[in-house]
Amino acid sequence: MVVELLIGETDKRAFVDLLRPEPTADGFESEERLIICGFSWDRYLALDRALGDDRPSPRFYYLDGELEIMTTSKEHERIKKWLSDLLAVYFEEAGIEIVPRGQATIREALKQAGAEPDESWCIHQEREFLDLVLEIALTSGGLSKLEIYQRTKVPEVWFWRQQALEIFTLREDGAAYEPVSQSRLLPKLDIALLERCVAIRSWLEARRTFRAGLPGLAVDR
Repeated sequence: MVVELLIGETDKRAFVDLLRPEPTADGFESEERLIICGFSWDRYLALDRALGDDRPSPRFYYLDGELEIMTTSKEHERIKKWLSDLLAVYFEEAGIEIVPRGQATIREALKQAGAEPDESWCIHQEREFLDLVLEIALTSGGLSKLEIYQRTKVPEVWFWRQQALEIFTLREDGAAYEPVSQSRLLPKLDIALLERCVAIRSWLEARRTFRAGLPGLAVDR
């Protein structure tokens, strides 16, 4: 590996510590990302199998011969949990049937693209392909997730970045995503309320506050 070529065995720990990314602006541990170029599709699949399909970490993203290996952080996992649980409250209160797919691996061999989102859902009924995926991005960089999801035709992609949600919807011609201020899949969802509740550190208080903000919610169809 590159580290082994640069340094001796005894210096590895110090070198690895220097390579760790800086904390986020609000002081939380960042994700770590490594991108390897010249990585074949078959080798990507073999690596995934070797580490196990049900592993929580590391996560893999693949695009056109490049492999991104990412590890998460405690704050990354907290935000993922809060968003997933708050959306579960919304789906229940709005009477929307869903099929949670979690960190389901998305792959398209012919288009050389693969991803493991933080969370994903089929809306209203189970389908072969996902309707909505969520990515937590406390740090910038890495492969283009939108390019990966565009190739796999995911209709809507959410990113949590800089303490806010960014929503992208796939154009009708499937050629690209466009940023929007409101979800097209969940048009009645109060995004500002969702963002405020994610910032609440107490899981119980976040759920109570979110649910209290949903009185008289009509069903999204």
